[in-house]
Amino acid sequence: MKIDRRNLLRGAGSAALAASLTQMFQMHRSRAQAAGATTKVVFFYTPCGLQVDDWHPSETGTTFNLKKLSAPLEPHKKDAIFMDGVAMYPLTDHQGGSQQMLAGDDKDIKTMDLQLNDLLKATSPFGSFQLGIQCRISKGGTPTVPHPHFTRVSLAEEVFPEENPLAAFKTLFSGVDTGMSDAAAALALKQNTSVLDAANADLVSLSASLPLSEKRKIDAYTTSLRDMEHRLSDPQTQMACNLMGYNPTGFTVPQVSDPNQASYNQAEARKVVGDLQMENARLALACGRTRAITFLWEHTNAHNPIVGVDKFGVHDSSHYTAPPGQLTGNATPEQVDAKLTAWNNYRIWYAQRLADFVQSLKDTPDTVGTLFDNTIIFHCSELGLGHKTERVPFVFLGGGALGFKLGQAINFTGKVPAYTKDPHNGLQQLAHSSLLTIIANKMNLPLKTTRFGYEGPQALDPMSLGIV
Repeated sequence: MKIDRRNLLRGAGSAALAASLTQMFQMHRSRAQAAGATTKVVFFYTPCGLQVDDWHPSETGTTFNLKKLSAPLEPHKKDAIFMDGVAMYPLTDHQGGSQQMLAGDDKDIKTMDLQLNDLLKATSPFGSFQLGIQCRISKGGTPTVPHPHFTRVSLAEEVFPEENPLAAFKTLFSGVDTGMSDAAAALALKQNTSVLDAANADLVSLSASLPLSEKRKIDAYTTSLRDMEHRLSDPQTQMACNLMGYNPTGFTVPQVSDPNQASYNQAEARKVVGDLQMENARLALACGRTRAITFLWEHTNAHNPIVGVDKFGVHDSSHYTAPPGQLTGNATPEQVDAKLTAWNNYRIWYAQRLADFVQSLKDTPDTVGTLFDNTIIFHCSELGLGHKTERVPFVFLGGGALGFKLGQAINFTGKVPAYTKDPHNGLQQLAHSSLLTIIANKMNLPLKTTRFGYEGPQALDPMSLGIV
């Protein structure tokens, strides 16, 4: 069927719309987004696991108590799903986690955030975006050959996050005029909405003559157009997309030859860089620049201390049975206590950062409801119990408008068949690929099989889990 693009796309910006439409028709499948705001996702990673019994609630159901490591999330407890008894099969330890966390398996699978990029780049400036806080600084890594991380095209090709928050802001909002006069803004608004109205009307007309499968693609695209129009015209969302207050502390990044020496990679800058990156994430979602964010706090082998929290690096402190600066060996009782205290302090600090991010999304209006209502926040780490990929502290937050059954604690231990291979032999914990499958389904990401990643008997039907 021939498409007359001159009639289909008119006015300023038609080239961009045409390019997006062309990519849309190449998608394997797409389902219509329900009326309202578009669905978004944030993968919020924190490193090196934790003392699981001090994180996971002891109770299950809707009445439960948070432990000392998860206590900073108390204000958001009714908007979260805490999940115990989830493991990452089949590998264990750091590299198992770093290779499996967003791939769902140890096989050569493109990570979910990059698959979402392929899906969503047709309808937003960035299909997905990766933000990091000192996550390429690792003991044994170099600026050019860091330790393996989490976002990858294949086992041989990684995509590294942007760690410079000012560079991330510049990239995300390239071409966006933050100093436009009121008259110029009003004119741009009128022009943009008229283009969107024209394109939307033509798409609806075209849809009438297409088969059902193509109508669904049109529906998905017109929804994204309408969402963009709401952002352009609604005063609340315009306010949410205000870029003028970015970088209130005046953080700077002087040029240096070694990225490890850059200001954003210094231990004392950890919090301000994290705050800027979380604001980058919030603004990118609020302004419709992307619908998928990968947010990486540090590295699996992070060794810089967090100034004001403790003197050990988080990886060093997680090996609390070894002397300071060592990963093996017998620490004295005093050394064990000091490193374990540091590790717990770091985990509380990370939980507070997550709580701050959640609150920022709750305070940001979306085209319908708030950003928090329409965003899946998936808290994850690469480890859980005893430096293994068992009882990993996965948490869903947000997505109240997306059917998530929030405000509960679930323990999946013993609810799946036993794993029958090393190193998880005998383990009866849910495969985390089931959780990734929920996200894939909510984001309309096509799957080649029934699960995103690992498909063994520990990967249950996502609809049977009581999460959605």
